[in-house]
Amino acid sequence: MNDPTRPPAPFAWPATPTALVLATIGVGVALRLALGAAMGLGVDEAYTVASTRNWMLSYFDHPPLHVWMLSAVRDLTGSDHRLVLRLPFIAMFAGTTWMMFRLGAKLFGDWAGAWAALALNLAPVLTLSAGGWIVPDGPLMFFLLATTLCLSEALFGAGRARPTLWWTLAGACLGLAFLSKYHAALFALGVLAYLVATPGRRAPLGRPGPWLGAGIALLLFAPVLIWNAENDWVSFLFQGGRGTAGDGLRPDRVLTSLLGQAVWLLPWIWAPLVWRLYRGLRNGPGGGPAAERAWFLCWLGLPIIAVFTIIPLWGGRGLPHWQMPGYLLLFPLLGAWVEAWRGRQPARARKAVRGAVAATLTLVLLLGSHAATGWGRAVAPDLLRKGDPSLEALDWGDLRRALAARDLLGEPGLFAVAVHWIEAGKIGAAIGDRLPLLVLSGDPRNFAFQHDPADFAGRDALIVGGWKSRPDTVAALAPYFEAIEPLAPVALTRGGRREMEVLLYRGRRFTGAYPLPFPDRTPAGD
Repeated sequence: MNDPTRPPAPFAWPATPTALVLATIGVGVALRLALGAAMGLGVDEAYTVASTRNWMLSYFDHPPLHVWMLSAVRDLTGSDHRLVLRLPFIAMFAGTTWMMFRLGAKLFGDWAGAWAALALNLAPVLTLSAGGWIVPDGPLMFFLLATTLCLSEALFGAGRARPTLWWTLAGACLGLAFLSKYHAALFALGVLAYLVATPGRRAPLGRPGPWLGAGIALLLFAPVLIWNAENDWVSFLFQGGRGTAGDGLRPDRVLTSLLGQAVWLLPWIWAPLVWRLYRGLRNGPGGGPAAERAWFLCWLGLPIIAVFTIIPLWGGRGLPHWQMPGYLLLFPLLGAWVEAWRGRQPARARKAVRGAVAATLTLVLLLGSHAATGWGRAVAPDLLRKGDPSLEALDWGDLRRALAARDLLGEPGLFAVAVHWIEAGKIGAAIGDRLPLLVLSGDPRNFAFQHDPADFAGRDALIVGGWKSRPDTVAALAPYFEAIEPLAPVALTRGGRREMEVLLYRGRRFTGAYPLPFPDRTPAGD
């Protein structure tokens, strides 16, 4: 194990591992606060803000913890400002960074932990999305790391003298991870696989600690089970359906998934992580304490990475951030590798670390400032002619201001209608609770659980269509209204430039009979 007191030699700054971690946290928090104030809500953030105004035990897409956090900060502050709503997620990632340091230090030495914490903040998908956006990944990663710290104490640290306590704490943290995202089930599978596959580690399975921890985790997960039981297990079916058979075997999608993972993590972070995963599994647990600890982390991360990489072979395309909670557990291995490299080739290691820091800061600042202002469309219009992904973070505040100017937000009886759940998120985040919002489509997601369309029968609707809906999509709603009349559209701007147009219609006297796919509101016996 590395000597934590050894001076950093060619690394003139910072002088200690703790100083490096505190600097990483400080710079990271400052950067996320700036971006959180400047950038509009992404589509997933806006969807969460808009579709979860009603408190529930759980929600359609994910377990409820990130929504409960959002609701708590909204109730405490009375604010819907995007930075205020993002604050608990920014704070939580600061805690995640510190726990990454402590985990790496416990397993491989203080400097290894410090490099792991720094590398965590250099991966764009982690430092931005999980690092400060209103998504379930932030709480998930926080509590997965907390669980791993408790497990490492029970297995490798002084906690071996009181294993039941640490297994119980691990169960509590795992239960909170379950309340964050369903990925926690694959993490739990990895823990079980490690215990079974490691000589000398099966003994805890015959003791009360792991089972007590599992019971606590299940108890904390109970709200999700209750809500799903009351709603025909719709969330489990939705998420599980993404792994069902699609249009034959598609190895190209697996390659696309791997490429996406490399891009989102950055190739110089992704490749060493994959290499350390391979080496850790190949070497096994028999090469000494460091080898067993690497084996431990590999088993915890492997199920999440493997399952979500393989599923696109026959199922849905998937998204490259689904594997990230698995990679999270490998960062201490990367930190140990950087520290070993620093001992062998200090000059090259110094240049590589500085280059990685500079590359991530440059990339984040370029992408963040473009998402906030759209400057790239003026500088390189040809590059974005076929589409600008940053428009997903466009603030729809112009819509709110236009509707307020037309006295539509306060009109008695009026409600809003969207025809796509992504647009509904943007609309709902913009207008807040000024108008009730329905999503009239075959895929309304969590919006279906907020209001019953029958409650709006006979009322007029403001139908809003953006980049996901076309006039013919709106026209398909004609059978559910006495008449649909076009209104003047609204231009959405960014940095003084017109970015897109939002279409508006007035639906006269809604029938209330739109057939949403869920929940089942049919009275018993009908």
